[in-house]
Amino acid sequence: MICIWVWEFTSFDKLLETIFPWENRYDLPNIIYGFRISNVFTASILSLAIAVGLFLKNKIGWLLITGWFYFILINLFKSLAEDGLPDISMFFQLFFLLLIPVGFIFLMNRLKGIKQYHRIENKKQMSLNLWAIGIGVLLISLRLLKKFLVQSWLT
Repeated sequence: MICIWVWEFTSFDKLLETIFPWENRYDLPNIIYGFRISNVFTASILSLAIAVGLFLKNKIGWLLITGWFYFILINLFKSLAEDGLPDISMFFQLFFLLLIPVGFIFLMNRLKGIKQYHRIENKKQMSLNLWAIGIGVLLISLRLLKKFLVQSWLT
């Protein structure tokens, strides 16, 4: 997660460096313009959910981690619906990419060690999965909100 933050800060700094002169690149209007034309800090803000979930040893931690994997899964389906499938080789790549979050969701639901670590009871697992899907949808909504509303507000 720290690597994501560092990468996004350096990318944003390079963006400002290429657009504005060196001495004026950190002026507030220039920073706002940089936010308007770029999509930085989305991954770092959303990665906070999984980072917090990894350190919590309760149901909330399990919900955040599983919700993150549902977010990735929903985001892949959204990208497929928007962009379509260009060729058959991309189909196999996306299929294997889709197996990663599905596999982690399966492991989060089946492994007893993970359930014991997060103190998950079997009878409450279905309702927790529904909450995790809701968290995944919420993360997608936050991403879209940042992309469309904030960037249109800054124009």
